Amino acid sequence: MALVPELQPGSELDGFRIEAVERVDTHAAVLLARDTQHDREVTLHVAAEPPGELATIRFLERVRRLQGIEHPHLLAVYGAHTLEGRCVAIAQAPPGRRLDRVTPNTAEAIRIVRQVAQAVDALEQAGAESPPLSAERIWVDKHGDAHLDGLDAHTALPILHRAGSSSAALAELLADLLPRVSDALCTVLTRARDGAYLSVGQFARELGAVERRRRRFFGR
Repeated sequence: MALVPELQPGSELDGFRIEAVERVDTHAAVLLARDTQHDREVTLHVAAEPPGELATIRFLERVRRLQGIEHPHLLAVYGAHTLEGRCVAIAQAPPGRRLDRVTPNTAEAIRIVRQVAQAVDALEQAGAESPPLSAERIWVDKHGDAHLDGLDAHTALPILHRAGSSSAALAELLADLLPRVSDALCTVLTRARDGAYLSVGQFARELGAVERRRRRFFGR
């Protein structure tokens, strides 16, 4: 998707002042903007295809699904509108810094991945596909809490049997965040990669158990 000139920083899109381009891919442009009507910072997901196309219809279905999900580790989705001939979803502005710009310690990394796993579990319970679980789609606020951009996915169709692949993706994310892992944590990551967990929530609980044992051993 090529970013057209009127979507560049400093331009206006029907009441939204574009402040930065977060990313552009084949499915959407993700822009940070100022909602001048409501005086708030937001994220705009501008669909690559015009209204009426199958990809855009699926995009709108995903927006509707995510509007019904309230989760502390999922960026809120406010709705979607047609603005100047483009289908645009409006979502909560991400807080803090992107995870790829953060260097967490072991406890922080486990906490972040557990929180993302809980957000993914909420998405999948609602029948929405998990977005790519990469550090570029996760934000960490000043309290160390994670926030997942749930709008970034290729389809809005109901899904089955995603727990294994989502847990495996989160296991890879955690392994990338940590230069070294304990034997206990390595066991959990290996089981996740092998699809041993019935849900992403189960994976999150196992990570929590490992972290509790680690704190008892090290005293922090």
